[in-house]
Amino acid sequence: MTTRDILEEQIKAQGDLIRKLKADKEDKERIQEEVTKLLELKAQISDSQNVRQKFTVKTPKGSRDFIPQQMALRTFVLDIIESIFEKNGAKTIDTPLFEFKEVLTEKYGEDSKLIYDLEEYDKEVLSLRYDLTVPFARYLGKNKIKKFKRYQIAPVYRRDNPSIARGRFREFYQCDFDVAGNYEPMKPDAECIKIVFEILNALDLKPFVIKINHRSLLDGMLEVCGVPAEKFRSICSAVDKLDKSPWLEVKKEMVEEKGLPEEVADKIGEYVRLNGGAQLVDQLLQNQELIKSKSAVIGLEAIKVLLKYCEAQGTIGAVSFDLSLARGLDYYTGVIYEAILSGKDSGENDEISVGSVAGGGRYDNLVGMFNSENETVPCVGVSIGVERIFTVLEAKLAASNKKRRTTEVGVYVATAQKNLFSEKIKLCTKLSEEGFKLGFSYKKNPKLLAQLQHCEEFEIPYVVILGESEIQRGVVKLREVSTREEVEISSDLLADELRKRLQKSYMTGEEETKLKQLYTQIEEESHLVSKEFTEDTPKGTIDFSQQQMELRKYILKTISLAFKKHGAETINTPVFELKEVLSGKYGDDSKLIYDLKDQGGEKLSLRYDLTIPFARYLAMNKKMSMVCCQVAKVYRRDDPCLENGVFREFYHGDFDIAGSYDPMIPEAHCIRIIYEILKSLQVGAFFIKINHTALLDGILEYCGVPTDKFRTIYSALSKLDKSSWIKVKEEIVREKIVTEDVAIKFGRYILNNGTTDLVDALSQNPELMKNKAAAAAVEDVKLLLEYCSLFGITQEVVVDLGLTRNLDFYKGIIYEAVLPEQDMSVDPIFGSLAGGGRYDNLVGTFDVKNKSVPCVGFSVGADRIFALLERQFAAFHKMRELDVQVYVQKIQNNLDEEVNKLCKELEDHGIKVSPLEKCNNSSIPFGVILDESGIQNGVVQLKDDIRGTKANILRNSISIALKNRLPKPIINGSS
Repeated sequence: MTTRDILEEQIKAQGDLIRKLKADKEDKERIQEEVTKLLELKAQISDSQNVRQKFTVKTPKGSRDFIPQQMALRTFVLDIIESIFEKNGAKTIDTPLFEFKEVLTEKYGEDSKLIYDLEEYDKEVLSLRYDLTVPFARYLGKNKIKKFKRYQIAPVYRRDNPSIARGRFREFYQCDFDVAGNYEPMKPDAECIKIVFEILNALDLKPFVIKINHRSLLDGMLEVCGVPAEKFRSICSAVDKLDKSPWLEVKKEMVEEKGLPEEVADKIGEYVRLNGGAQLVDQLLQNQELIKSKSAVIGLEAIKVLLKYCEAQGTIGAVSFDLSLARGLDYYTGVIYEAILSGKDSGENDEISVGSVAGGGRYDNLVGMFNSENETVPCVGVSIGVERIFTVLEAKLAASNKKRRTTEVGVYVATAQKNLFSEKIKLCTKLSEEGFKLGFSYKKNPKLLAQLQHCEEFEIPYVVILGESEIQRGVVKLREVSTREEVEISSDLLADELRKRLQKSYMTGEEETKLKQLYTQIEEESHLVSKEFTEDTPKGTIDFSQQQMELRKYILKTISLAFKKHGAETINTPVFELKEVLSGKYGDDSKLIYDLKDQGGEKLSLRYDLTIPFARYLAMNKKMSMVCCQVAKVYRRDDPCLENGVFREFYHGDFDIAGSYDPMIPEAHCIRIIYEILKSLQVGAFFIKINHTALLDGILEYCGVPTDKFRTIYSALSKLDKSSWIKVKEEIVREKIVTEDVAIKFGRYILNNGTTDLVDALSQNPELMKNKAAAAAVEDVKLLLEYCSLFGITQEVVVDLGLTRNLDFYKGIIYEAVLPEQDMSVDPIFGSLAGGGRYDNLVGTFDVKNKSVPCVGFSVGADRIFALLERQFAAFHKMRELDVQVYVQKIQNNLDEEVNKLCKELEDHGIKVSPLEKCNNSSIPFGVILDESGIQNGVVQLKDDIRGTKANILRNSISIALKNRLPKPIINGSS
């Protein structure tokens, strides 16, 4: 038989197996594994015919993408859980995704084999966190915190056998609530039970039972049954399996694998079958054999107190004292508990078998392991198994034939005729500024029917229809989508009418009010001090304290609100991808990717960004159009610098538009959203630089750079956000990429920036315009500037011919938001705050038929903004303390009159100012420097230590420049 014949037989057999598995209704995860094998066999037969076949595109085993419908449900659930945590007085922190392996070692008993390990980098041995409890204990121990009520909602990782149907994944979210500190016995333990009770009731997951037990009682029980002390933990681990396996299987493990005599196992069996309430506690306290163990008596007395608290707080009806509960983690020292759903799936009427949906207990000795004095801190906590809850709620939702809306758009602006694009964008901009969450078509002249169908598909409540005759009469048509009724309304009264009709969730007002309250709280209460990187966490990562998390939450929620406001659906992709998915996408930066160790399975890497996972998602799901967002962490082994907001683990907020639309409309909308986010976050003055990859290619070619050197030059130019042009040019010449003459020639171009004047100048360069791609790029840039103006952005957008965005997949318009007037002769402190561009060919790299999907998007660097705002708040508090915001320095002694004049002018604008000799300038982040030559030219120098910039500013514009930079609370007068 030929190789082809063998492969065809294997393909036939594999196909038969998959059909049988489907007929037997086997687990979806198992079926997907066999389908993957089938595709790999088909790929081999294609290779044998010399046909290029890509690898099978999928998510890693035990992980999945969450589509918008699922994310709508997840957001709903997580918001409820977070609100209950906060209502009960908890504050959040954040710890890194990976820990030093030694931190996790010997904390999880037999389950330690399930930990994911990373490849060794920088001589650090790292592992992905297994839970959130051990990192929290490390945080308390290293920071010597003795009292703290904390919550954390974040993913954890276990190389367990996954079952998606039962909500068991290798990557899954935990929602942890913990109380650290000395309190009355059992009071915090009872509070944890109350938290579980409130959450499960709020999510309508009744009936449920919260099982409780005590580790001391378990140890005492094993002691009186005759189990040797050295086998307590391993036997507890076996008992812990009783929620998944029948007693006979557990007994078999005890006897055959753990070496326990059968009669001892039978004694254990008599106890672990018992459950009840206070009556059972009293009964066991009368058990003469059991009370011989002091440990058992301690446990029973504690359970007795706990049940009294449960009765007092109204949770006793859901609590069951169950001796089979073991919780197989080594660090538990006292009370343990676990919540089990006991309801039925309303769809199939079968028992829902998802196991525990919440669990926790007391771990008084864990913190001491991370404290140099081995000083213990009593702790108790609970973890909500939110993935299993999602599985149950998804099943209920499917059975009810209901679906959740995937966007929060309340109004859609449509056009009835051609040539109304300008009017549409102006109205969209106006309504957006009024606080409405809205949508519109990215086509210049879309068909009305297609627009109305879009509204019905996405259940958008109202459509504003613009028509020529209506515009002439100063009215619009307002259509209610559900009834299809239309009314004419004066354009001036439209916003008021929409406010009357729309629910608050379709407007941003309530959410913006909460964000303003959070900002005020940070401004008045938080004395943020930038932390240094320490040896407590892996290189380039930090623990975020509760004060820092308030600021981080403000930033992330502001970004998310902007995305929702502009009609984005939300997805979620795994934190790791198959290594092949990321290979060859990042050019020279591929060396910054974190790889996981090969532990006998798939080759995996932590995601470098959110763009590649989104492209992979589109290809896997055959999506040809989508407006999407994702806010999540990414990982890069870059050189970290905390002061500059350069971390190895950091948040990206991504907004992407996939689909075939008219040129430059999606790009302009992306730039508008970046503008809104940075304005909302009050980062001060900023510019959004734009360029076109084909234009830059054309300039390099025109200047004599060989084509095969373009990518290398791109890589060098990408450093301009971190280094000066002088240093970049020196590197280019030193590495013999091009000659110094060529570098100087294209340097004259890449240091240019401007708007329509620069574009016009380029279009009048006949040699450059011979390059057809460059000529087309110039027209694209010109059109983009026109559309940005329609969106109300003019002063902030500049064309910068040196902008590269050094990622191989960008082909077309690129853009980047930066702080202004960075002195190119020195290294700037901050790089870009946001950036993105067009990547039309990326999706095709994951499609077997190489089918491309036009895409454009951007990422907001949330943690870089965090570093900037943290510096701003620190400066604000310092200036409030000193009662000075700006100092004025004179270079020559004969400038006293100019100093006094400028001080008076700034004071008239509400800025607190002092001459240098009257204050300590080292504590003041802003300074204006005067010298004779500058004054003669109408220029002063502005020194800004927050952003690390020095810039020459027109003398008559200095007040405005300072107002744009000073932390906003100062300008608002709240000093």
